Amino acid sequence: MREELAIFNRIFTATKESIENFMAILDPVIQNAKDDHERLYYHHIYEEEEQRLSRLEELIPLITNFENDKNDTIFSPTNNEFNRLLQELNLEKFGLHNFVEHLDLALFKFTDEVRSTQLQQMREVSYQDYQQVKNFLNEINGKFDRDYVDPHAHHDKDHDHLAPLISQTATAKNHKSPKKGFTVGSLL
Repeated sequence: MREELAIFNRIFTATKESIENFMAILDPVIQNAKDDHERLYYHHIYEEEEQRLSRLEELIPLITNFENDKNDTIFSPTNNEFNRLLQELNLEKFGLHNFVEHLDLALFKFTDEVRSTQLQQMREVSYQDYQQVKNFLNEINGKFDRDYVDPHAHHDKDHDHLAPLISQTATAKNHKSPKKGFTVGSLL
């Protein structure tokens, strides 16, 4: 379990940094939104990630405490703090899932090379981290609950909906606004 905790610690520390970078990209867009829809859309995403940051600020020290504790009996379902850790880790698995989706949504908007490259790199790392966290938690939950079934496994049953689409990066990079001009109807 200590090996997994070290990996969780690394993943969630890196995720925290990525969220902060993502929020820095979103902030000027929110401040300079061209309409209320754009402002509300990105503000909603911003607030969700802000809430994740506050959870990560509690989770990372909790992971560190378990990682540093030399007593192996702490990894027991009878230990309330261990149960809390597992609950928080499971919650953050979904936080990572949502973060990948938020990055996907942002890639449709931010098509300039600098931001799209940064977002794509964050997305690739976050997707791999999500897969690793999901697999670890399935194993850990299975150890403590023999009848454990991931309640959200149906979400990815036939396909991994977070897997990058072949056209996703091409679409984001090659997206051009339609050329505006006159049509026969606009002249009437």
